[in-house]
Amino acid sequence: MSPAYTPPNPNKRRNVMIAALVAVAVVVAAILIVVSSGDNKDQSAAPASNAPLRGLSETKAMLEGIPQEGNALGEQNAPITMIEYADYQCPFCRDYALETMPVLINDYVRSGKLRMEFETLTFVGPDSETAARAGAAAGQQNLEWNFSHLFYFNQGEERSGYVTDAFIDKLYEGAGVDAAKANAYRKTPAAAVPIAQASENAQKYGVASTPSFVIGPTGGPYTKLEVEISNADAFKAAFDALLK
Repeated sequence: MSPAYTPPNPNKRRNVMIAALVAVAVVVAAILIVVSSGDNKDQSAAPASNAPLRGLSETKAMLEGIPQEGNALGEQNAPITMIEYADYQCPFCRDYALETMPVLINDYVRSGKLRMEFETLTFVGPDSETAARAGAAAGQQNLEWNFSHLFYFNQGEERSGYVTDAFIDKLYEGAGVDAAKANAYRKTPAAAVPIAQASENAQKYGVASTPSFVIGPTGGPYTKLEVEISNADAFKAAFDALLK
């Protein structure tokens, strides 16, 4: 387990408030691990370049027919909005996305009660930055949620360098994204703007771990939601309280 993880807790979230000295230690430790592991490294966690893309049918079933606009999913006039702060490399974000989120989308987003927004943080490492830019590019085609869900289905080992151009192109193809347009956009300064905005907003709401959520009437004001990420009923209770 990497030093960047929070101590075990019921919310199972990744700590993002890492002091500078700790960050340096993490980098050094990661380098030492790579150098020393050699052929003993477990390759099962990294997606093979020729492996079939996982999650295609699940992603289609979850999102088909629901409107998307940039990083937002659901009706513009939905009465409430939940904003998620996530890192593409965070395994807890993957767990929420694959286990809890589909229930919330089916029960609340699809019925027009809830609008979701996805904000990407990039604290884990360079792969997070690459993935966030790729997600923002997919959002330019209103397919960021398709890209993101497929990413979590095919998430590899953090800091392993698996988020390559070939990996992104594979996700783009599965998500129905025009790869040529998206690749051109994600390498421009414009693709970094949503990342900077997400970081600024996260600080405003006191977000210190991923995944984290803020919730409120659509258009705000929003407040931080403290909830166990595997407990769909806890999310539903918060939604229902706002819908009264």
